[in-house]
Amino acid sequence: MSSDLNKRYRRARTTALVLLIFLGITALVGAVGMILDPTGEAMELPPETLEHTPFDNFLIPAIILGVFNGILSLVFAVLIVRQSRLQSWFVLFQGGVLSVWLTAEVVMDLFYAPITLPYYLVAVLLILCGILMNIFRTVQS
Repeated sequence: MSSDLNKRYRRARTTALVLLIFLGITALVGAVGMILDPTGEAMELPPETLEHTPFDNFLIPAIILGVFNGILSLVFAVLIVRQSRLQSWFVLFQGGVLSVWLTAEVVMDLFYAPITLPYYLVAVLLILCGILMNIFRTVQS
């Protein structure tokens, strides 16, 4: 791989790693808060937030959030550090998972711009990093 392509690959990989760690930690913090208090009161989540959802409390959404955006992001971060040959696909996948999660929130009328919009940016950046990592790796071959 040329020096320039190698630098770009490393930059995309590092950005993806930082985003995955950020997403993993923040998702787990939110999930744990909702699991400890499924009513949402401790996190100042009004019960009417769940009005257009199939859920009576925040327990199931918290578990889904914790597993798919928390734990999975951190597992993928470890796999990037270990330089798995599928790392670009893991990054793409996590960006897609986050996009689906956020879109489901919007569809269920849970859209909250100060939180949702920055996480959409994280999703887009993860997808972009995954694509770039894939391109730079393919060009190398």
